[in-house]
Amino acid sequence: MLNSRQEVLQALRIAAKGQERLNILNLKHNRDFIKNSGANVTLVSGKISSGKTTKQQMQNLNLGLIARLNAKTGMPDGIGAMGGLAERTSSEEFSRLHQDERRRLVGLRDDIVLQNDSPVLINDINLIRINNVLRETREELENLGITDVKLPAEKIKLINMPDIRDDNYVINIWDGKGDVWAVTPYCHVLQCSAETLQILAQRSQDIKRHQEHSEATEFRVVPLWTALKSYGNHSGKNRLEDGRNAQTDYRYPHEWLAAWYIASAALNHDDNAVLSLMNELQQETAWKISLDNAAQKMGKDLNFIADVLQLKPETVQKMEQTSLQILSGMNMTR
Repeated sequence: MLNSRQEVLQALRIAAKGQERLNILNLKHNRDFIKNSGANVTLVSGKISSGKTTKQQMQNLNLGLIARLNAKTGMPDGIGAMGGLAERTSSEEFSRLHQDERRRLVGLRDDIVLQNDSPVLINDINLIRINNVLRETREELENLGITDVKLPAEKIKLINMPDIRDDNYVINIWDGKGDVWAVTPYCHVLQCSAETLQILAQRSQDIKRHQEHSEATEFRVVPLWTALKSYGNHSGKNRLEDGRNAQTDYRYPHEWLAAWYIASAALNHDDNAVLSLMNELQQETAWKISLDNAAQKMGKDLNFIADVLQLKPETVQKMEQTSLQILSGMNMTR
């Protein structure tokens, strides 16, 4: 058992990437020393319509997502919701700051807010996660040259994914240099008009407006139907570190799971309807649509997925089995 943040970081530097680092962080005591939160929001427009197939019923449902570049390589780095790591302030740092310095950090640090016109340090995660979303969304849209959009905080809804982990970077990628965090992300959804998504997408196309070296490269309107398949595609010229397509796949499994929550909610969390959805999706997809794979990346299992999607555990098990059976049958006929 380790006794400080620096001890945990040093142990991770020495450990081999993968299982050795995972073993260190599987101890909550160790992970707590380097934990932080993150937050994101998926914009969604439209609603379920009539149709014989699930695909027809979902034809008007679209998501607003960001395409990103890797800050170090400049190469495509996946798609996903707008969001990122929380900007936090230690109590020691806050105590050293003068009142004017604290005031200037309101809106820049997610845990410093004004109360009775005075800047205070908070630890309420429900306030921090919303501040995190608003700041990151503002910064990413500014990357794209969009400076006049402000999301309505009161309409941003939390998707309940208790205690999920976004530790892939520290476990499999981090080179041991600089700082690093084990992240607990908070996923949100915001209902928007179709016009709002189209306007943001059109305005993001003006490359002259983009900030230099922008990590957010494009705001995309992605059909929900397409988004539900956008995890597990091991093809394409540009790949993520696990071999998936860096131009079309979600970077983070929890953000992909948010898309599945949106689909389940649109179908009123009807077990048969969501099972039919998986059936139809896999029938037209060359790679396995695996909720189990995403769950493992988050340190969870299929029972957790069932809770998030508000479905019966046996339904999610059937979804995974159906996906495998269909893909196996497709491979046998080739």
